[in-house]
Amino acid sequence: MTNLDQSQIEFCQSKAKNIRLLAPAGCGKTISLLYRCLELASQSQNSRFLIIAFTNSAVAELRHRLESEAELQPLLDRVNVSTLNAWGWRRIRNHRRNANLLDSRNDKYYAFRNQLRPVYSRNELIESVVNKPGSGVQMLMDVMDSMKMMGFDHTRDTNFELFSAHMDYLVDQDLEWKFQEQIDILAKLKIIGLPKHSKHDTPSPSRRSFYNRFFVFWREATERLLEEHTFTFTDQKYWPYLDLKIQGASTVGPQVHGAARYHHVMVDEFQDINPLDLSLIKLIAERNDASLTIVGDDDQAIFEWRGATPKFILSPSDYFGVGFTDHLLEVNYRSPRNIVDFSQRLIAHNEQRVAKPVVPVESSPNAIVELKQMDHIHEQLEFVLDLANRAAPLESVAVIGKFRRQLVPFQIYFSPDTLPFQTAVDLDVFNSKAFDDLVKVLVIWKKRFEPVRPREAVQKTLWLCGLIRRRPLGKADFQKLRKFLMGRKPTTIVESVSALKNYSGKKLSGKSHKKLYGIGFQYLACVSLPELLTVVGEQFDGLQFDSEKADEDVFFTGPPLLQLASIAQNGQLDVDDMIDRIEAAQELAQRRDEGSNDDSDAGAWVECPLHLMTAVRAKGKEFSTVVVLDVVDGVWPHKNALSDRQIEAERRLFYVAVTRAKERLVLVTSSGSPAVSPFVREFLGHCRG
Repeated sequence: MTNLDQSQIEFCQSKAKNIRLLAPAGCGKTISLLYRCLELASQSQNSRFLIIAFTNSAVAELRHRLESEAELQPLLDRVNVSTLNAWGWRRIRNHRRNANLLDSRNDKYYAFRNQLRPVYSRNELIESVVNKPGSGVQMLMDVMDSMKMMGFDHTRDTNFELFSAHMDYLVDQDLEWKFQEQIDILAKLKIIGLPKHSKHDTPSPSRRSFYNRFFVFWREATERLLEEHTFTFTDQKYWPYLDLKIQGASTVGPQVHGAARYHHVMVDEFQDINPLDLSLIKLIAERNDASLTIVGDDDQAIFEWRGATPKFILSPSDYFGVGFTDHLLEVNYRSPRNIVDFSQRLIAHNEQRVAKPVVPVESSPNAIVELKQMDHIHEQLEFVLDLANRAAPLESVAVIGKFRRQLVPFQIYFSPDTLPFQTAVDLDVFNSKAFDDLVKVLVIWKKRFEPVRPREAVQKTLWLCGLIRRRPLGKADFQKLRKFLMGRKPTTIVESVSALKNYSGKKLSGKSHKKLYGIGFQYLACVSLPELLTVVGEQFDGLQFDSEKADEDVFFTGPPLLQLASIAQNGQLDVDDMIDRIEAAQELAQRRDEGSNDDSDAGAWVECPLHLMTAVRAKGKEFSTVVVLDVVDGVWPHKNALSDRQIEAERRLFYVAVTRAKERLVLVTSSGSPAVSPFVREFLGHCRG
């Protein structure tokens, strides 16, 4: 342990059974965790360890350390490093023959339609969603998984009172918003009515409606899929939780003995666990009668979107029923001195946290920190291109955005051969329907004057009408308009769209035929790609549908058309160039989908000069230069972040983004409105150019 600092040594040599290790960014927690195992192993030759990591890349890093460092070799046969999902899936396959993992959206869709037919056929509201075209079935499966992540138990919550009791637990953990999210989805699918909020302690009408119209179905559907050995990724944790719970129901004390027993359980990134994770970890520790070490940093709790809450790491004794001894890793070995100081000043504004006196290494230099105004996307692209081209070997530049849509222009601009780059897994957005639609819009415009058969001209016109509207034409409107246009026998797209002006049938629902003609003609009359993208961005409501949802779900990602128009203008691109760039980005995304699993791309980060990612995916990584996009109010924090809880969550995300830089940090803002983010003022202490 000669290379460990005093705070690391104190943790490794602690005599406490259960420990909460507070490990801020860059403090050497990985090596500290492994040397803690080495110290415990020296005290007992039979000790076995289970280290639970949050991602596959974290598992790979821990295993690499174990295999490559000579001093850690005695641990190789005694330490099992795994994610909860992988640990649970091995257990499922050991206990359930022919276990079927639903690892794609199509698999989930067909499992729901076919295997759950006996269940949903007794629920008229659910069945109506299944029989409608669209993404309703996938949304229902997502809600089913969310119920498990929130800690609902279909074998325990067997009546409304028990269901409501767990709801009260979620409220106490500040997770009511996650449940409300599920209510909103079911309301959108017309399974339950719009929620009515109550100021009283009695259950609100929406809670009762949720229970009657969905929760009863969820219990039956969950049981049926498990009976048929059909599992989602969430079930990789949910089923082991149920299994361990049943095993311990009638027996007090540990249930695992001998060589199978783990004497010590250690959980990394504990700040990002959700209620299901917590329940499973608790049972693993109890059944093994193991000591428990939880490792994390409440200041980096950024996965609330998946049902996590920092409350678990802030008060672990409340949830495990045992006492914890605190240890703190005090030295930040990664970040420059001023980044450490600035970031501590920033995060101190959060009230729901543990105060931590983190210090930089004495010899640590200061980073260059800049607040840089760039009003147009082409300025940002040229600036990043220059940074990456000037980067020395082994240096890296990261562009970090709050949302996926901020980074799409960079992917399109750099996709062909401009500059090699690496993206995080959540940026593989180009195979979404919205981008397929955009390419089709560009191709139709390009061929608008070419002769085609009337049927093809009408078909493409009706498709364009459906995209101009916020939602596609209804069946009745579609048939009426199709009959009218076919009667005009158009031979080009231009003729077919022009015929809309003279439609004499019954009034269309939504946009009128005159509105469809006006926008359609404006689209066809464009003479350049920038003009075309601007018209489509401003007038084609279908391409903007669910743009806010896109921040959570790649399949709803809408192209940032006005930014692409700016790229086309300044790069002098034509429609063929844009199609080529989008298709190149789609090919890159497809190759990535075929060759990657989860976040196992960690080893590739040092091989490219440029990296693009959202702040969520930046956690745990470091780069020579970091560019944080759009550090303005309304983005950091998000315009919809109104409560103290939401503001603190946004501040934690900004904290993660700005602490990735090793040498230079560039905060990109714009002149005028909106104003610079309040987080920048908290970080720097003032605003400067």
